[in-house]
Amino acid sequence: MTPNDFIKVTRLKKACKMMVEGEYRVTEIGFLVGFSSSSYFAKCFQKQSGMLPTEFLKKIKEAPSSATK
Repeated sequence: MTPNDFIKVTRLKKACKMMVEGEYRVTEIGFLVGFSSSSYFAKCFQKQSGMLPTEFLKKIKEAPSSATK
């Protein structure tokens, strides 16, 4: 894993934690963890997790314990 990939994965993990906490909207979370574009954040998130950030939020609301695994 390259240093850039490591940083990106770390940012995305932080974003997941922030989404679970539910304090910010998805676009705000993308900017807060260091992405300069909300579309690039969504693209990276989907590549890493297999779902869009909004799908992840739906999954959290449906079954909070299974979304964080």
